[in-house]
Amino acid sequence: MASKDGSKVTTQGYHAYRKAAGELTGAKPPQGIEATMALTSPNDLKVAFEMLDVNKEGVLGKKQARDFLRCAGWCVPDDELDAMLVGRASSGVKAGTAERTKWNQKMLMDLLEENKNRENTSVASVQQALRRLASNRAKISRERIVEFISQDHDLSEADIDQVLGAIGMGGAKLLDCDQLAAKLLDRVCNPPSVLEMHELGS
Repeated sequence: MASKDGSKVTTQGYHAYRKAAGELTGAKPPQGIEATMALTSPNDLKVAFEMLDVNKEGVLGKKQARDFLRCAGWCVPDDELDAMLVGRASSGVKAGTAERTKWNQKMLMDLLEENKNRENTSVASVQQALRRLASNRAKISRERIVEFISQDHDLSEADIDQVLGAIGMGGAKLLDCDQLAAKLLDRVCNPPSVLEMHELGS
């Protein structure tokens, strides 16, 4: 990519430019990570919304709205995301009427603005969760992770392989809980590019 004067613009320089311009609108970086949230400019989130709006209705249902918030960097449980969505909806819903089930892009962008100072998850909390899953051991097996995520019909073993590959831990059978948590949250802040995703899937 080149600027108007023909000079080459690096990815790092582009992210620095966007940060300086005050265009990053996603969640705060997870506590314990020295990083800024990448791919959360209004344009990035517009693309995310359009990709999630598969039926091109201009609105997202609750599950897709949660996914949008995750694209913006929120790594908290579904019930916390639902509370954020309900908090937004309740301000515009009269008593006795049905709770909102659809959100347009402006509503979700307003929601991000309203929660911009809210704390995200932390490395410590994810490390603790992984250790609990590993029966209080320092390391967790890939098989235990697969067993746990198999309860969620939206995730597959191939998804886990792709995630582990994206954080440089692909092929590992036994994973250090602390290292895994830090690498996962760092990747949330710096998601893989389309090129990287293509390479991971090949």
